[in-house]
Amino acid sequence: MNKIWLFVKKNFLTKKFLTFGIIGILNTFIHLLVYSLIYNENTTGFIGGAFFSNSIAFIVASIFSYFANAYFTFKPKNKNTMQFSIVILVFLSRLIVSSLLAELFDFIVINWIGIDYAVYPIAKSIAPFFASALLIPIAYFALDIVFKKTDVAK
Repeated sequence: MNKIWLFVKKNFLTKKFLTFGIIGILNTFIHLLVYSLIYNENTTGFIGGAFFSNSIAFIVASIFSYFANAYFTFKPKNKNTMQFSIVILVFLSRLIVSSLLAELFDFIVINWIGIDYAVYPIAKSIAPFFASALLIPIAYFALDIVFKKTDVAK
């Protein structure tokens, strides 16, 4: 148990991880804001509603997240297009995995736990919350590796 606590303390109770978390919260707000703005303007059915709005919001939030994490969290000496591209691939991978996990958790919430979203509409947030939360430490370590490996002189 002591080894687990030391691992948590060394990796997650740090200024670096806290900064990563704050940027993640800001990233989420940016995503939701852009999604809402585009989706609300998209009520005429122009180009696909939620999918289009979410895609644009994801791109905008990911670009913000790359630069914010590069400057405040991981602080590589060199920033380059290869680094940016790999970070975006990490974000896309996280989006795909979290979407699949959300689908799985949604199935569990509805079919195994038996929560009715019509009765408890707030429960719709359970699946995406847990899917996203589960991937936060994985994304943190993946981005840490990417920023370290791509921090090469130009």
